[in-house]
Amino acid sequence: MGFRAWVLQDWQVNSGRPDSQLLLSWFRLAQWATDHWGPLARLVATPYWWIPSLVLGVELPVSATVGPRLRLYHPHGIVINPNCTIGSDCHLRHGVTIGNRGDRAGNELGVASVGDDVELGTGCVVIGDIHIGDHARIGALTIVLAPVPAWGVVVGNPGRVIRVDAPAAQS
Repeated sequence: MGFRAWVLQDWQVNSGRPDSQLLLSWFRLAQWATDHWGPLARLVATPYWWIPSLVLGVELPVSATVGPRLRLYHPHGIVINPNCTIGSDCHLRHGVTIGNRGDRAGNELGVASVGDDVELGTGCVVIGDIHIGDHARIGALTIVLAPVPAWGVVVGNPGRVIRVDAPAAQS
């Protein structure tokens, strides 16, 4: 993928949301710079880290693996662990946290991974060494502590699977 395509890969799915477009373009630029420029990347990555953190309260580290076409609805209060993996075509709303689980000694016990086309509702928290399956839907304010199957719909605290949707029929 070329430089321009890499930086603008999330642009179209976030049309009408210039704050999300700008944030994600800057995120992709900082990721690209980190992969290609070595120590000089700090000139892009450091301001990227500080400004969104302080202004929007968004922590989307350049070390996180994020698939293409990430949609951010209201990019405020989002916290993503640096070791997290997020698949393609995912939707994150404000207040989402994808993090790790640790023990009392401060050791990380694992970080969540998110499959493709997953929708994470407002204020939901996904923590621990778990995987959220492709096409899953996580409801608002849900605390997810266990793996979620593909096409699963999860709500509550603690989160529980209320149904597993059937894949849409291909025509």
